[in-house]
Amino acid sequence: MARVSRKNKAQTILEPIEHVYSTAIYIRLSIEDSGTNSSETIETQQYMVEQFVNAQQDMKLYSIYKDNGFTGTNFQRPAFEQMMDDVRDRRVDCIVVKDLSRFGRNYIETGYYLEKIFPFLNVRFVAMTDNYDTLKNSSSDDMVASLKNIVNSLVAKDISHKSATVLHQKQKNGEYIGAFAPYGYMKNPDKKNHLIIDPVTAPIVKEIFKWKIEGIGYILIARKLNEMGIPSPSVYNYQNARYKAKKIPTGKATMWQGQMVKQIINNFTYTGNVTQGKTVESLCNGLPLTKKDKKQYVVVYGTHEAIIDEETFQKLENTIDEVAKKRKANSEKYPFTENIFKGKVFCADCGQKMIRYKSAKKFAKTRYVFLCNQYAHNLQLSKCSKKCLGEPELIDVILSSLRAQVELTFSLEDKLKKLKSTKKYIAKQKKIKTDLVNTEKLITKNLLLCSALFENYTDGTIDLVEYNRLKSNYLKQAEELEEAKKSLLKAQVLDGKILSPQNEWIKAFRGQKDTTVLSREFIELMIDKIIVSGYNDVEIIWKFADELAILTEFVGGAA
Repeated sequence: MARVSRKNKAQTILEPIEHVYSTAIYIRLSIEDSGTNSSETIETQQYMVEQFVNAQQDMKLYSIYKDNGFTGTNFQRPAFEQMMDDVRDRRVDCIVVKDLSRFGRNYIETGYYLEKIFPFLNVRFVAMTDNYDTLKNSSSDDMVASLKNIVNSLVAKDISHKSATVLHQKQKNGEYIGAFAPYGYMKNPDKKNHLIIDPVTAPIVKEIFKWKIEGIGYILIARKLNEMGIPSPSVYNYQNARYKAKKIPTGKATMWQGQMVKQIINNFTYTGNVTQGKTVESLCNGLPLTKKDKKQYVVVYGTHEAIIDEETFQKLENTIDEVAKKRKANSEKYPFTENIFKGKVFCADCGQKMIRYKSAKKFAKTRYVFLCNQYAHNLQLSKCSKKCLGEPELIDVILSSLRAQVELTFSLEDKLKKLKSTKKYIAKQKKIKTDLVNTEKLITKNLLLCSALFENYTDGTIDLVEYNRLKSNYLKQAEELEEAKKSLLKAQVLDGKILSPQNEWIKAFRGQKDTTVLSREFIELMIDKIIVSGYNDVEIIWKFADELAILTEFVGGAA
């Protein structure tokens, strides 16, 4: 059958799809709603938004990101952060949510994403039931979205105020509102806000207090518990199914730590008196998580059976306070220096961050060293080797390595300039530009053909079998062309940002030519992490290592 010409008709009716968006679906359910039987569930949200995305010709689903049980009043949510990483990596250029409240309830931060971050990253944002689409919205739509964000924020604050009022009243009534009972107790199965003695762990709590009264330090008590094979509080709760849908504890939580022992020793609840309200966080009043003074704690006396009597607890507390005052007075005699390596030094054996410890001996200079916390708390059972890395020695190692990296930088930059001036390299870059132009033309042509296909089917020019076959072919060609385009663009980026003086490695180390003193700013800018293995063997993981690897491979391969 001969095809009927519809040239004029196509010109007036068809609107070719200019771009197919790589789309992320974002789903969120608040802490209050999570796990309820309400119609607003994760599954319902996902179904609704998936149906919407699948019906759009200019959207192709990339991935679904779900935050179940996370508040909308801030953006510290794992799935949201993963989605934003994919946005920054250009894997996603469109985000679809059920409504604006699912995205966020803080109108300032939500507005900043919609008005600043997404336009800067060239990301399309769609709130389905709010009929909000940044690709199609007008100024009036923006105003409506802003008003809805304010309303969502006010709703969240209202919920926060009501919840805080109820919880505070429960505290005043002597009801224990913590998620988990303090170690040594368990929640009464018949009355969940009432604490009862845990016959397994209460004797251990008594031993901890006994050892502390004898003058044993927190870390030594923790080490003693670990050597006795007593499970840490997190492991014990996990073993007794007190966590709901929680993974097995890992890292520091798997063993007793000095801080855990300290928390037990300082908890007045062990005297039979519920002690709560030690911290405050209020969305309705704009307060971040803040520690309160002991005088502000909510204490209700005689609420449950005591493990330690009040007189013993008070004597021990007074002793600890006196020791702390003496330690503080002694510590103030020696100058304090900033920990410029904070969060950067790791033990190679356990992977945990090493702690900075101040050694201040009489008639001697203050010396800072880095110790493995895991080894200190668990000498006999720890798989870690002994490490005690002095800060001055670490600084010397870094400065020495820095000098070597600076020399390498200038050497590679000189070789790079020579290689990029060759006729072979110039011709290669010219071909990439030509291929990119041709590929974009083919993509445009493919989109026009794909756009016209459905029109051909509806007017009977082609049947359903032919329509599905051609659509499949066009979509396959579109994917192949997009992959080819990505490859060519990657080659251009490689030339413009990696194989050039703008290489992040070159820029960073060129600027450190005259550095002789380290600072926190330098460490943050230049070092990813420092790994200590064996007996103080140091490996420095510099930032921009990927750029260096590509640069070295190019210079070495071309040579």
